Amino acid sequence: MEQTTQVAQAPVLIDARQPRLGQAISGTLLLVNFVVAPGSPIMLPVLAVVMGLASLAGPKFNVYVYLFKVLKPRLGPPKELEEPWPPRFANLVGFVFLTVASIAAYPFNNELGWILGLIVSALALLAATTGLCVGCEIYVVARRVITKGRIPSKIIVHKEAV
Repeated sequence: MEQTTQVAQAPVLIDARQPRLGQAISGTLLLVNFVVAPGSPIMLPVLAVVMGLASLAGPKFNVYVYLFKVLKPRLGPPKELEEPWPPRFANLVGFVFLTVASIAAYPFNNELGWILGLIVSALALLAATTGLCVGCEIYVVARRVITKGRIPSKIIVHKEAV
């Protein structure tokens, strides 16, 4: 009986501070735009594009990744690393909310646009200040439900004969 061995690739991990930086900037920009110029919700479509590129096109198109690379040498080594997929999913959720908010705010309903935008702002600032990323948690729960708690592939380790 022949057993096959799968070689597992090391998971790609990211510095947990990078998504927090993006969340802090996005949440702050939305909040400042609401306070300073509520009649001109310019940050809704701008940040929808930023989050859309970050979530759909990946880190090469994420402006916050480049900003973090400039700041990282001053911050020192990370205390924790995390998978990139939960924050990327959270960006996708933010992108959807801000896209709908942009569509609602400009031709139709400024109030509905700002309600959706302020939900994104509040959740982004919550994640940036506490580390509790609601979109990330939704991703983790959804992954557990979809995979029924199983991992997609198992690694078989053979003991060598002594």
